[in-house]
Amino acid sequence: MDMVMTAPTNAIGRRPLVLGALAAITIFAALLRYWQLTALPPGYWYDEAHKSLVALEIARGIQSPIYVTDNSGLEAGYFWLLAFVFKLFGPSYYGTRALSALLGTLTILLTFWTVRTLYRSRASLSPLISATLLSFLLWHVHWSRLGLETISVPLFAIAVLGTLAWAWEKQTWPAFALAGGVLGLSQYTNPGARVLPLEALVVFAILWPKPDRSCKPSVCLRPVRFGLTFFLAALLTYAPLGLFFLQNPHWFFARLAFTSAEARAGGLSFYFDNAIKTLLSFNFSGDTLQRHNLAGRPAFDLIASVWMWIGIAVMIRDRQHWRPHLAVVAALIVNLIPMIFSDGAPGFGRTLGATPMLVVLPAVGVAAAIDWGRTRRWLLALVAASLVASATINLSDYFLRYPQQSRLFDMFEVGLATLTRVAAAGAVDSGTAYLILDEAALQHPTVRLTRELAGGDLRLVNAEAGCFAYPAQTRSETVFATQPRWIPLIHSQYPQAVQTDILHTPEPYQYATIFTVPAGQNASSLQPPIAALGEQFELLAVEGGEGALAPGEVAAFTLRWRVINPSLARYVIFIHLATSGKPYIIGVDGEPCAGWYPTIQWHKDEIVEHQMALPLPSDLPPGAYEVAVGMYEATTGQRLPVSQPGGREPDRAFVKTIVIK
Repeated sequence: MDMVMTAPTNAIGRRPLVLGALAAITIFAALLRYWQLTALPPGYWYDEAHKSLVALEIARGIQSPIYVTDNSGLEAGYFWLLAFVFKLFGPSYYGTRALSALLGTLTILLTFWTVRTLYRSRASLSPLISATLLSFLLWHVHWSRLGLETISVPLFAIAVLGTLAWAWEKQTWPAFALAGGVLGLSQYTNPGARVLPLEALVVFAILWPKPDRSCKPSVCLRPVRFGLTFFLAALLTYAPLGLFFLQNPHWFFARLAFTSAEARAGGLSFYFDNAIKTLLSFNFSGDTLQRHNLAGRPAFDLIASVWMWIGIAVMIRDRQHWRPHLAVVAALIVNLIPMIFSDGAPGFGRTLGATPMLVVLPAVGVAAAIDWGRTRRWLLALVAASLVASATINLSDYFLRYPQQSRLFDMFEVGLATLTRVAAAGAVDSGTAYLILDEAALQHPTVRLTRELAGGDLRLVNAEAGCFAYPAQTRSETVFATQPRWIPLIHSQYPQAVQTDILHTPEPYQYATIFTVPAGQNASSLQPPIAALGEQFELLAVEGGEGALAPGEVAAFTLRWRVINPSLARYVIFIHLATSGKPYIIGVDGEPCAGWYPTIQWHKDEIVEHQMALPLPSDLPPGAYEVAVGMYEATTGQRLPVSQPGGREPDRAFVKTIVIK
């Protein structure tokens, strides 16, 4: 009897019992992947937001990529799946993590099916134990919750292994065609999946049945024909993406992690060192990046590590199942290649594809111990207790220890995610919210996604461009979410605003601030206008240019406008320097806020401040010069009419005088 792969038939041999156990394992795995999914990992960092933003554009028909060419390039499969999720359930921050958790949970089922198919045993505990170990493996649990396409690599890695084993068991053309299709689809996931064709080739060769010398040529050649069927199905499935890479070869190499310059320069000694570090990461020291792992924690806890080495010893002794054992180990090794031929080993993201095969090693050890101790209840109890203890260690390490790491606030950009979500919630609950940030933050995918998902009146302002916008009078409670350097701007307009700080952790410093301004509050800068432009805008003030300026200097001005009626056109603002004898000497024009807050985004009864700089000619004669301000439509160049007490011109407002020394 096979001591490795069998177990008492009356224990799990019956199909309902097996299916019931598998269902329980799957529910357990799903709970670990979905519980508090938006809180752990915290925040919503750059790559997650980028996935959601591109998927939202796919769902809305804005783009239909076979390969996503921004953010250094990435295969588009996950984006399309996420777009489908958005179509079904609506776009949300939760969507990308929910999809990742689903793919992680499905990997549990595929692992069970693959191990059972590979070893062709209906009375084996190994499939259930493999699924159980993967269900609570910290490494896989964490990456299932990250909201990244990387989690699809282990799903396809085990699927390629399983479908090939199934195809060899069935030995039919459709079976091999399906296996080839799975391999082809795997290439639409992530650069880490580019090793899966090598996995398929090695596994195909290992599972190739021993030839019968007496067989007819037509029968002997069937494996070759199966191989051709498999290859053609994979090639046809991969063809659209392959054609893209043929036409754009630079994108194929753009994200090829294992061709880094450091790795190429290191040579064989570098690769050998990487291989050792990667192997040691299973039992001794894992990925140190807190975004990837409980820093430094190996893949297996001590208990699972012991079972892994027992499993390896059993595999070496078990000659009867040498093919499936070798196929598992070969697939495992192939999925380590992206890390071995890269830099920064050990890295749990680049070797994630190995996880389903890795758990088979301790599963074989556990199954052998159960089989050997079938009449020793104390041993069965000890084995069961060890699995419970291993699960407890993994869950404690992830749900209790992992959140306590010091750098998670930065790693997952918790501050920016919190700031944008509070602002978006304020726009929905209060009616109006302003998100006042610098240019880098405004270009961040999290902020761009927040703007797309915000259900209320969320207004984004680039304060770094010298821009500030706020209501002349708050008609409802108004929220301002801002970075610390622009807090004085809000205080100056609404001294009565209630301030709530977002603090960085664990070092408690002020990361950002939320201000809540009650309804009915007037802005401090509200004053009678000095000019009206058309029926849309009032010019309240032009500040700057005080004191004597020298030729060649830059005259900096802050213009303050009040919106009377919203505009459907984008207007350009100009500043001219003039004298009574010369109506135009020098000028500057541009959209307000450097185009970040154009006039089509201005709201009724809103005050908008922005800065403009007027370079003075180096040969400008000393004297007094008048400053004129006006607006013209960007597309037609037609100026807005100006109404000003004592105004001299129909389309320019003379607002102040500057002195050149």
